[in-house]
Amino acid sequence: MKKLLISIILTLSFNSFAQEKVELSNEKPTFECNSLKHNPDKNTIELIGNVCFKTNIIEFENADKIVWNRETNEIVVTGLKEFTIDGKIQFSKNREKKILRYKIGERIAYVE
Repeated sequence: MKKLLISIILTLSFNSFAQEKVELSNEKPTFECNSLKHNPDKNTIELIGNVCFKTNIIEFENADKIVWNRETNEIVVTGLKEFTIDGKIQFSKNREKKILRYKIGERIAYVE
């Protein structure tokens, strides 16, 4: 009886400390560009020429090219002129390369 009571108490305590369910957002980005290329083998989409790309978290304006991997949901932006993350403009004129990596849905973007 003691063992049964202890196991019930432990089960309830573990349940109360369990991690909350994390819901992944299935947000669909919107974009505009001059031309679009789809590569079904690599499951990528290339947005080329004056690209504007927007999600709930980040927005790119006037980029030269964006390669969007639909499988990993990662985008690589080249020729980046301006972008906004969480409503704040993040822009550096002194960067040597204009490449940005971002995984859709995350709050971190990597500028190279």
